[in-house]
Amino acid sequence: MGHTDIISKQLIRRLVRVMAKHILGLDLKVIKELRTESERVEHRFADIVMLVETPDGQRFVLHLELQDSNDPTMPYRNLRYYTDLRLAGIKNPIRQFVIYTGKAPLNMQDCIEDGGWSYSYSLIDMHRLDCEQFINQNTPEALVIAVLCDFKGKDEKLVLRKIMRRLIELVGGDKRALRNHIKMMEHLSGNRGLTDKFKAVEVEMLREVDIEKMPSYQIGMERGRDEGMEMVRQIAINCIKEGMALDSIIKITGLSKDEIQDLMPPKHH
Repeated sequence: MGHTDIISKQLIRRLVRVMAKHILGLDLKVIKELRTESERVEHRFADIVMLVETPDGQRFVLHLELQDSNDPTMPYRNLRYYTDLRLAGIKNPIRQFVIYTGKAPLNMQDCIEDGGWSYSYSLIDMHRLDCEQFINQNTPEALVIAVLCDFKGKDEKLVLRKIMRRLIELVGGDKRALRNHIKMMEHLSGNRGLTDKFKAVEVEMLREVDIEKMPSYQIGMERGRDEGMEMVRQIAINCIKEGMALDSIIKITGLSKDEIQDLMPPKHH
């Protein structure tokens, strides 16, 4: 699991509560995260299992998965996950949800009918949810989830810029919170095929925010000076790709003119 996939458990729990409330229509308290030895997937946010509790004290296991493409085997995958949990000794009721975030229209099945038995899970299409619904919630977690919603034909970079700017307004004074939320936003943007556009927007926001407050810089410095400088160089490369002026890149990254020019692609005559 790479560094960019590591998301704090505390943040995951908050996001699960927001997603449960605004997407699944459930008011939940997360009790604990469940991991099983028979699990066939790596530890990632896109596929999580948690023991949760409703306001009236009912507990059940929530299996929540983000899916960015139509998979004809999805009902069987979820059935296998269900049996894995039962074989691992889980006794609580299990509720399974797949949240579809792909660009293509949803055409997956949510059940299996086979002779004398059947199986089903809940399938949610994010195309049906307007991102403005989450942007207007005015909470950092809801803003992160807005990345998963349908932009209703609006320019994707403009929407991402709006989300990022509002997030900075809400938590910009808390570097760690800003870093964690943008890490999650970048992680989730991949489920919409928006990773490159999101990174481009992050570079643009450097013009408005001190680089030392940006997650990419902080993450790099936490891993050590050498890797931190490598992260700064990568930011400079992204700025170059976006056509940013040399003086602006120097101001943003703190690199010298020569260092930045060394990162520029060779000119072909």
